[in-house]
Amino acid sequence: MLGIIARGEGRAERAVQLFEKAVHQSPDDAAVLTDLGNTLKSLDRLDEAAERHERVVTLTDEIPGALSNLASTYVRAGRVEEAVALLERAAGLAPGHAEIHYNLGNALLSAGRHEAATESLHNALVLSPDHIGARSNLGVALREQGKLDEAVEELRMALYRAPLYADAGWNLSLALLMKEDWWAGWEEYEWRRRISGFAIRHIDGEDWDGGDLDGRTLLVHAEQGLGDSFQFARYLPLLADKGGTVIFAAQDPLVSLLAQSVGMPRIIGVSDPIPDFDVQAPLMSLPHLLNAGPPVIPDHGPWLTADPDRMARWRGVMSGPDFKIGIAWQGNAGYKADRQRSIALSEFAPIAALPGIHLYSLQQGVGTDQLDVVNWTSAVTRFGPEWDTDGAFLDTAAIMKNLDLVITSDTAIAHLAGALGVETWLALAHIPDWRWGLKGDATPWYPWMNLYRQQSPGDWTGVFSRISVDLESRIRKPGL
Repeated sequence: MLGIIARGEGRAERAVQLFEKAVHQSPDDAAVLTDLGNTLKSLDRLDEAAERHERVVTLTDEIPGALSNLASTYVRAGRVEEAVALLERAAGLAPGHAEIHYNLGNALLSAGRHEAATESLHNALVLSPDHIGARSNLGVALREQGKLDEAVEELRMALYRAPLYADAGWNLSLALLMKEDWWAGWEEYEWRRRISGFAIRHIDGEDWDGGDLDGRTLLVHAEQGLGDSFQFARYLPLLADKGGTVIFAAQDPLVSLLAQSVGMPRIIGVSDPIPDFDVQAPLMSLPHLLNAGPPVIPDHGPWLTADPDRMARWRGVMSGPDFKIGIAWQGNAGYKADRQRSIALSEFAPIAALPGIHLYSLQQGVGTDQLDVVNWTSAVTRFGPEWDTDGAFLDTAAIMKNLDLVITSDTAIAHLAGALGVETWLALAHIPDWRWGLKGDATPWYPWMNLYRQQSPGDWTGVFSRISVDLESRIRKPGL
C-alpha cells in the first residue's frame, strides 16, 4: 500500500523500492508483481518490467489481464509481434473485453498491420462506443490505409465526444494535411502543442497571433526533426515584413548552415541562452499563423544556400564527365515509421548498373555499413572523415550543389536537397508521411522534386525499376 501511495504521488522510483520489498515478502503475489511491473514500465525499465509480468503470466496462466499487461510492455520494448500474439490469446479468452480489443488494435498498429488493427479497434467500439482512444486510433488505422475521408470522420467524432482529446486533434490534422486540406489541417495541427512529451519546446511567454509585430521581437523555435527545420525554414523570410525583429532558435547542428542562407533572420541554437523577446511561436505553426494555406515557395526560390568556397572545393574532388547522383537510403532508425520509409541499399542496384553515371553516398552514420555488403560499391564514392566535421550538413549542402541529381528515401536529406533547389527524386512508401499526400508525382513543397511511390506496400523493386527507366531517359536528354 505504501508503494501504491508513492506511485500516486508521482514518486515512481520510491514505489519500485516498496513494491520490491513486498515481492521479497510474498514472491508469488500476482497483484504486487503486476504493480511492480507497471511501475517499472512507466520508468522505461522495460526488461525488468517484462520479467515481472512474465512471472505473473506464469502464476495466473490464462488470465487475459495478465497477458495484456505483458503485451503492453512488449510493445514499448519493440517486441510487437510477441505482443500481438499475447493479445490475440487474451481477446480469445475475453471476447467481450473492450480494453483488450483496444490494446490488440494498438499493437497491430505498431506492427503496421492496419487492416487487422481496424477490425480490433472497431470491435472495441462495438463493446464500448464511448472509448475515445479506440475511436481516435481507428482514425489512425484508416489514415494509414489511405482511407482519408473515413479517418477524418472518425477523428472528428472522437473530438465531438471528447473536445479536449489532443491525440485525436493531432491525428485529424495529419489526415487533413494528407488530403491537402491545408487551412483546416494547419488549424488542427496546433493540437500538438497540448500533447505531453511531444517533440516541441515549450517556452514561457506570450504566443504570437500572426499579426504585425509593431517593433516587437518574435522568437521562433525549432521543433521535431532536422528535416522539419529544412522544410519549414521557408516561412522565416516571410516574417521580414511583420515590422519587428525575428530570432530563430534552430537545432544546434543547423545554426551555421541556416545562418549563411539568404533571407534568414538572426539564428541562434536551442541550447543558447534565450534572448529577450516579446512573443514566441514554434516553427511549424507559421503556416497557420501566416494563414499561408498551401506550401509557400519564397520569391527568391530555394531558401537554403551552400557556401561557395566549399562548393568550389568539392567540385574539384567530384570532377569527371559522368552524370553525378547523390544517394541516401536510411533515416533515423529510432523514428517509429522508419521501417516503412527507409530502403535497403541493395534496391539501388538498377541505378548503379546504368552506364555513364557515378553515385555519391550522402549517407552518414546508420546504414553506411550496407556499402560493405553490396557488390557494386565501385560505382559509389564515399566521402572521407573531413566531411561535415565543422558543422552539420555544411559539406553535404556543397556536395549536393555539385550533383546532377539526388535520389533518396524520405529523410532529412530529401528536405535539404529540396530546400537547396537541387533536383531530387524521392522514393516513397505506399502510404507515406502526411506531407507527400497519396497521389501524384509532384509536390507543392518542392517544385524541383519528383515522387516515386510504391504501388503496393513494401514494393521498392517496382519503385527503382521506374526510377532506372526514367533515369536512363534523363541521362540521354541532359538539361531537362
